[in-house]
Parts: sequence; structure tokens; C-alpha cells
Amino acid sequence: MGDLKALGITVQTKFLDASGEEVTAATAELTEIAFTLPKSTNVQAAFTAEGLSKRLVKIFKRELQTGDALFDEHVHINTETEDETAKLLESTELRAIIEGIVSDGGAVEVDGAFVKVELVGKAELDAERTGHFVQALIR
Repeated sequence: MGDLKALGITVQTKFLDASGEEVTAATAELTEIAFTLPKSTNVQAAFTAEGLSKRLVKIFKRELQTGDALFDEHVHINTETEDETAKLLESTELRAIIEGIVSDGGAVEVDGAFVKVELVGKAELDAERTGHFVQALIR
């Protein structure tokens, strides 16, 4: 993660129990990785699993679709910054990383220069995937 520091990105990892309380890595039910980027993405969006409740919401509210069938099938996008989010999701690599995280039971939240990735259990993003992920975010 030294490369991230050179880019002006800070990273903080927390291990949490199911209620969101911080615990040791040995007892973690969730891993939260928070990135602070050197500049804002101008995006406010949450990417979560596309479940039945999310499909019901679509009856009343149109959801942003990327045109990537796999991504759109598995990932629910909640955003108030549709244009900026759509532009961010033009990156096939970023979509693949988000889809992988969400398909594994995790979630991604982007709020300007702050990005939070939630993974199930004691987990981590490998260095290469993390590098590609943050590079796509700061472009």
C-alpha cells in the first residue's frame, strides 16, 4: 500500500462484528477498508447486492443502469449524482471490481473523496486489485 501513499491516498482498515463494533481480526465478521482520495470524485453512490427488496424499489424509482449485464444484474446503485456515477462506471475494470466485491457479499460506498469498501469476514483486497480500484477512482 506504499504506492497509495505516494498518490496521496490514505487507507484505514477496521475489523467489525455484525453490529458494527470494532473487534480483533480473529473475530471479525466484516472488514471495512476506508480510502481517502487526494481529490473528490464528485460521486455520492452506494453499490450493494441486487436483492428482492432492491428490485421492488425499482418499481417506484428508476435505477442507473450501466449496460453491463453482469454488473446490472448483481449490483444495485443508489445515487443522487447519476451523471458523475455513470461516468465513473464507464471503467470496465472498476465495474468488475465492484461487482466482485458485491457478489462476495460486500458493499462499496463512494462519497466524494471518501471511499468505503465492506468485505465479509476477515478479508482484504489484494494489492493489485486495490491499485486498479483507486486508480480508476482518481482518474
